[in-house]
Amino acid sequence: MKKILKLLIVCAIIVLTAFSCEKTEEEVLPANQAKGRIIQVLFRCYGSGLMIEVENPKGIGKQGTFKQIGTSCPRVNYKNAILVPCFSRIPNLNTEAIDSVGTWLHFEYRELTDEERNSQIFVDTSFHGICNFDIIGPSVNRYIITNVIEYH
Repeated sequence: MKKILKLLIVCAIIVLTAFSCEKTEEEVLPANQAKGRIIQVLFRCYGSGLMIEVENPKGIGKQGTFKQIGTSCPRVNYKNAILVPCFSRIPNLNTEAIDSVGTWLHFEYRELTDEERNSQIFVDTSFHGICNFDIIGPSVNRYIITNVIEYH
């Protein structure tokens, strides 16, 4: 009788442990949708764009560290960051979302076209200062936002 009781207690502990350690699965978003937070706004010699730390899906961005020299912007460490143009520079993007650091976004995105890659969409045209050729922007993948689904 004692052996059966001990066996039942051990089985109960194993079952409870198995259910308490259950992982929550990452939300599966539709193709070309992502969620993330704006972590840096690029300007001047670094171009014009928004660095977004993508929470979901994993793997569309890159990992690294970046600091805009000569600005008050803090150094950012990122694990899955992408770069998109500032919202005002994206044709046909109708959104009231604020493109500033800290804004959380749920958005649709796509790859850049060859025309966009060769355009001035990521160039800060408001800055007419002299930029050194050794100033390099962050090493991240570049995309275009086509729709902002939700923001806060």
